Amino acid sequence: MDRNKVTLDNVREGLERFNRKHGHYPSAHEIDDCPYLPSSRQIQRKLGGLKKSREVLNLSDLDYRSGSRRQAMINRFLKLFMSAEKETREFLDKRYGEICVHEEKKYGDGRNRVDFFVYGKENFAVEVFNTYSLRNLIANLNIKLHRFNGFPFKLYFVVTCGEFSQGSIDVLIHKKKNLPTPANMKCLTLEEFKKECLNSLPPLPIKTKYCRMYPYKAALID
Repeated sequence: MDRNKVTLDNVREGLERFNRKHGHYPSAHEIDDCPYLPSSRQIQRKLGGLKKSREVLNLSDLDYRSGSRRQAMINRFLKLFMSAEKETREFLDKRYGEICVHEEKKYGDGRNRVDFFVYGKENFAVEVFNTYSLRNLIANLNIKLHRFNGFPFKLYFVVTCGEFSQGSIDVLIHKKKNLPTPANMKCLTLEEFKKECLNSLPPLPIKTKYCRMYPYKAALID
């Protein structure tokens, strides 16, 4: 399909193809990132906008910025995020020992906190965040770089929920000009972060017996 050819049939074909692959129709940002759909701006000019196109195509949710479709998306990503955060915590506990993994650790004189601060041979911190597109990844990363400016330890931004590779993240960060990533900070997928811990961040050489204060439970969101 020619992405630059904007007709109702082309848009219909692209939307249905996206839905078959991902299980939902795309939002404006997902359309812009999709290689086989016209941009949302092109659809706006040619067909009167996304909401109008969805109405003509008889899609149930017309406005993805609100309503049941948006709430379903929020719930889905929240489930994925909480599951990934739980997985990260369990991995850190197993690798470094629960006694060395501090959740919601405060630092500095203000109200700043990191998701996890880990005491190892080299102390480091972890911020977990979820995103579903490279566009949102950069927006989230820029916010965190401002927030943690001057952070004195290694800091890992662990990205969850997105369907992209570490290579695509590295290319995107390399192209960033306005706010470079400091040398002590890295943005990694969860799997790459685990490799980094296993290969480059050894635990403290202590053997401390302890019992878990409470068992992990899967987060349930209706």
